[in-house]
Amino acid sequence: MTVIAADRQADAPRPIVLDTRTSARREMAQWVEAFAYVWAAPRERLDELMALLSPDVVLRAPTRPPVSRGHAAGRQAFERAFRALPDLRAEIHRWSASGDVLFVELTFHATIGGHEVTWDDVDRFLFRDGEAIERVAYFDPAKVRKAFLRNPRGMLQLFRMRRER
Repeated sequence: MTVIAADRQADAPRPIVLDTRTSARREMAQWVEAFAYVWAAPRERLDELMALLSPDVVLRAPTRPPVSRGHAAGRQAFERAFRALPDLRAEIHRWSASGDVLFVELTFHATIGGHEVTWDDVDRFLFRDGEAIERVAYFDPAKVRKAFLRNPRGMLQLFRMRRER
């Protein structure tokens, strides 16, 4: 796994909750490494992904649904995406943190309509008391939407994602 150039501000390291199931805490760099590990095979590591997030996390993205609140809704949103995009994965390039805010630059990869599609994203995380309480994904959904609508196979994948809300 390739990780990750960090650009840290001069903040004192704060312990970050690496696993909400055990309350294990580490530095931000270990949290980002765990995030990168999860996104290398997120469908298989969904429990680990959810453990990185507060049980009350708010997930925002230019997707459907645009906002998910809490573990149950977040898990459901990720499972819906993995049903439609079973090979969805992401590569982390860089990250930067200051205080309770973390930015992660990544590229997503998935097969849509029989074609490999990639799109760039920046996730902004907000931490409170060491837990990731909010994630906002910043990416332009037009490329992904166009890939879904390119052919019948892609439209079927889109239907699978939207079928269960």
